[in-house]
Amino acid sequence: MNATDNLLSHIAQVIELVSAAILLFGFAKALIGFLQMEFSKNHGNSFSAVRFQLGTYILLGLDFYIVSDIIHSMIKPALNELISLALIVVLRTTIGFFMSREIAEIKKDGLPEIQ
Repeated sequence: MNATDNLLSHIAQVIELVSAAILLFGFAKALIGFLQMEFSKNHGNSFSAVRFQLGTYILLGLDFYIVSDIIHSMIKPALNELISLALIVVLRTTIGFFMSREIAEIKKDGLPEIQ
């Protein structure tokens, strides 16, 4: 592995860590919002707001993971790696597409503020 490949590998790992941090941060915010909603007397439309918030973080995290996978495939452009990348990108893009539709529906219904 040459110096460029080594640098790209480290960059991909940093991107993966950023993605994991985004997912964990979004989970923590959604969990706090959910618990606040559960223990408050006024539930209203708060559940939709929590789902919207969590979905947004998941989509962002998936986008970062796709970037990381693309960098990994640049380092090892073997046919096996490219097929693996294609499958991963298709799966993550499909998940992202359906989550985006669901988020748009939630947003269209109107969202209350999350404390």
